[in-house]
Amino acid sequence: MATPSAAGSDYLLSRDYVDCTRWDCDEHPRYAAAADAASSLRRLNLQHYLWTQMFGYLLNPMVDTSSDTLKVADIGTGTGVWLTDLSRHLATSAQLDGFDVDTSQAPPREWLPPNVNIRTWDIFTDVPDELVEQYDVVHVKLLVFVVKGDPIPILRNLIRMLKPGGWLQWAEPDVPSMRISKTQSSKADDALQRLFNLTAAQDPRLVPKWPSQLPGLFQGQGLAQVEAHRVDANPHQEFAMHQCNLLIYDMIAQRGASSAQAKEISSLVPEAAHETKGGAMFAFSRLTVVGRKAQD
Repeated sequence: MATPSAAGSDYLLSRDYVDCTRWDCDEHPRYAAAADAASSLRRLNLQHYLWTQMFGYLLNPMVDTSSDTLKVADIGTGTGVWLTDLSRHLATSAQLDGFDVDTSQAPPREWLPPNVNIRTWDIFTDVPDELVEQYDVVHVKLLVFVVKGDPIPILRNLIRMLKPGGWLQWAEPDVPSMRISKTQSSKADDALQRLFNLTAAQDPRLVPKWPSQLPGLFQGQGLAQVEAHRVDANPHQEFAMHQCNLLIYDMIAQRGASSAQAKEISSLVPEAAHETKGGAMFAFSRLTVVGRKAQD
């Protein structure tokens, strides 16, 4: 949800898209060349559909979407794929607004559904007055590597956008749950093990723990009817996710690692891909949390 940013910004890593995750472009502002950008968008859209398959919904069924005047906000909207997908299931009179610092990944306005609008806003800044208590639903997903450590300021902003009685839905991977899944216990996984250990040791923020704490954080900020839905994907779905996730390590090597680490990571990625073909892959849990703002 960020563009290349100035030093000291609130973003852990400023943004390119890999597996719907944002990564630092500060030292490589030309990284998103046409081919890379197109590849990133394909990954982002694929991630959306895989995630939806895993959970079985775009919005938790607890959320009532029957109102003809429903107003929905999607934060960090990226390509806008979540909104455009959701628009098919809502009244044509519903209002769907997507927000992102960089809206260049979204389709041209003429190609969006008539009730979908994309606009610029940085979640780390104050909520504009015209957006306070305007939405029945606020949705956010995959800020896991955007947040430096404390998600509370973002959470408070999201709650400010909700009408009384409105719903917040926040979805993230539980990165500390990452493990290696194998078709047989004898399958090689040394490169995968080394790859994970090397990058986790580089920066503990690459293994954030706050997503699993979201239910308690929701309750601590006064949200009610909090429900957490944790999913472990089917192997074929996890395999597709894993293929995208391997690309993250190339980006860590290019942007975040020391020279020696970068070389080691770069050499491990092809080995890890080979191990994947042999029947070993990363797997982790994902969770979606919903909560409701109190009625006045």
